[in-house]
Amino acid sequence: MRRVVPTRLRKDKYTFSAEELEGMFSVPSKMPKWEPMYTELTHRDGSKHQVLIREIKKEEIDPMLAFIKRYTEIDYDYYDIVSARVYAELLAIKRNRMKDEYFFLALENGSPVGIINGRIMNKDINISLHTMVFKRRINAGPILFYAKCWYAFEICGQQEFWATFESYNGWRLAGLGMGLPTYKWPDVQHELGGAKVYYLSREMWELTIRDEYPEQVARAKLMPNPPKELIEANEKLIIPEEIEV
Repeated sequence: MRRVVPTRLRKDKYTFSAEELEGMFSVPSKMPKWEPMYTELTHRDGSKHQVLIREIKKEEIDPMLAFIKRYTEIDYDYYDIVSARVYAELLAIKRNRMKDEYFFLALENGSPVGIINGRIMNKDINISLHTMVFKRRINAGPILFYAKCWYAFEICGQQEFWATFESYNGWRLAGLGMGLPTYKWPDVQHELGGAKVYYLSREMWELTIRDEYPEQVARAKLMPNPPKELIEANEKLIIPEEIEV
């Protein structure tokens, strides 16, 4: 908006370089490192699947953006809205437009099984953004959601983990599965659309969720120190030709 300048000036026009302006808009990110972990999932047909969970690499952002974009056109089980938001959240890493975001890939032989992402709001609160699964019938969602909780409490040392849900299945496996309470709405809102906040406290995590959820709901363990061959098998990202829903 223009206003009359109430004094004389040395000069009446100023120019800024884009690099100077970028310093006003980009946000710093410095998160505790996630060391790769792994899990073994069981398909409904009984087959076993070893899945590595690791941080996304810078060079993998563009291929994953193209892969996730394909889901935005699927009008089924909320894939469209979830993938559209995940696409924007991943692009925010590339463009430096989200504070302290983490983005982990779940991989089997280099192929994406799923992703988990969120951000550190402050020293006490971890914001869950999305858990998205690309391989069906192996019950990957629960243990991936659990991995985000592990990151918040066991690695980042935070006090609360906030989530909301766009799909009924996500709520059933995580919100209901963990028995998460909610904050009073609309007094406390999740940044994803102002939705209701489901929260997990450190006390709840340590009393029950950390030890009981993997066996009771996820039916899988989250394990450290992946075998060398598993790490090597997932060193290179391989984007599948077909998507699975």
